[in-house]
Amino acid sequence: MQEETMDQLPEIRESAPKSKLNIALTVVNLVMLAGLIVLYFIILGPRKGEPGNQALVQKSAQGGVTVAYVNSDSIMAHYDLVKSMRNTLETKTAALENELKRKQSSFEKDAAYFQEQVSKQTISEASAQEIYAQLMAEQQKLYELREQYSAELSRQEYELNLVLIDSLNNFLERYNRRMNFDYIFSHARGGNILTANDSLDITEEVLRQLNTEYTGNTSEK
Repeated sequence: MQEETMDQLPEIRESAPKSKLNIALTVVNLVMLAGLIVLYFIILGPRKGEPGNQALVQKSAQGGVTVAYVNSDSIMAHYDLVKSMRNTLETKTAALENELKRKQSSFEKDAAYFQEQVSKQTISEASAQEIYAQLMAEQQKLYELREQYSAELSRQEYELNLVLIDSLNNFLERYNRRMNFDYIFSHARGGNILTANDSLDITEEVLRQLNTEYTGNTSEK
């Protein structure tokens, strides 16, 4: 961090009261101090080798803030609830895909048989037109079914995401009643927070407690 200096102060008329100048400088210094405190906790943090997890330090007497962050990528990879929801969605996706493949295979067999009969001229033109119309209607049903299944999976994925968000929010609200952080950020690769000090990372602790709660709730059912 570059230290801010004030080599040249604005020229003050000699007639201005000295007390006003002192008050102005005091206000400037306080503003600069507050800015440095916020930048320290949010960006710099302690150097390596200094006491661990500064996110757990109580608010300073000078009015500083306590900040922590959770790595959302790690939550998505290691939270047991997420694993369970992903398995549920994958199972549902596989079931719908298999159903579509079965119907598509049946349609293709019927279409191939129809083409064979037409080429051999074993059916009348009127029958051929009727069967062709039935096949086209069946094909349209397959298109509609594919869209229906896709919408169903999207809806289920959306609902599962809501469950995950509610789970995290409820846990962090209860967690922060004890820790009393001013801010808990979500940090992810490519997110708005480009870099963060590892000493403010509470992901491991949050994950441990989340999975403990999830295991306990699951075993009670």
